[in-house]
Amino acid sequence: MPEDTTPAPTRPWYWPAAWMREEKFWRDIGTRVLAGVITAAIIYGGALLLGYLHSPEIGAGLLLALGIAGGGLLIAVAAGLIAGLPARVRTGRPFAARIIVAAALVVAAVSLVVAIVADLLRG
Repeated sequence: MPEDTTPAPTRPWYWPAAWMREEKFWRDIGTRVLAGVITAAIIYGGALLLGYLHSPEIGAGLLLALGIAGGGLLIAVAAGLIAGLPARVRTGRPFAARIIVAAALVVAAVSLVVAIVADLLRG
């Protein structure tokens, strides 16, 4: 006959102490806090850029940071596309479209950063 190995139920007032000892609890707390901070930053940035909040210095800095981050992201995606080319060439799979898309992403990144910097210098 198999033994029943279910643990004895704990009282509800001991639950918080048990949660504090679990790594999953802290991982869940960290995930939720990080999600809240990211959401608040996106909403705050959108409100600044749309003009709901009036702080020109912060708005200009945020616009510059977003433009440079967007340009950097486009460059990173283009580099990822180019990094996979040697494997495609060795296996004989088509690669011309990747080169065209990577070049277009680099042009878009440069134009985005130039537009942001020009807008900041104009204002």
